[in-house]
Amino acid sequence: MTGRRIIAPLSALWRRHRGLCVAFVVTGFITLVFALQFVLSVFYWRNPENRNLELKGWMTLGHVAIAYDIPAEELAEELDLVPDSRSRRMMLRQIARIKGISLEELEDEIAHALDDYEDEKAERDE
Repeated sequence: MTGRRIIAPLSALWRRHRGLCVAFVVTGFITLVFALQFVLSVFYWRNPENRNLELKGWMTLGHVAIAYDIPAEELAEELDLVPDSRSRRMMLRQIARIKGISLEELEDEIAHALDDYEDEKAERDE
């Protein structure tokens, strides 16, 4: 008896507003996908093994900034790049090619920028 009480309104809703029901289900599914993506990214970045990774050419400046806990704008400024959303999405090999240096030299510049940021952060905290 209670099963019919639940199903009857749902079937009536389905008959009268089929498009709306489909849109609601699709929207709910998309919301679940984005929620799952968010939860997985939180677990990924909270894992210490995924921080302080060896730099690779495919990594973007934003990825490096997140991994090493430095604002992307400050990292871009340290590397003499315009701190905008475009530079944040550039891969390290692209940045090295634009600057006319090797990837190893860029890695050294990034390491120097990270050291400078840590020093500035320590001075501010004192």
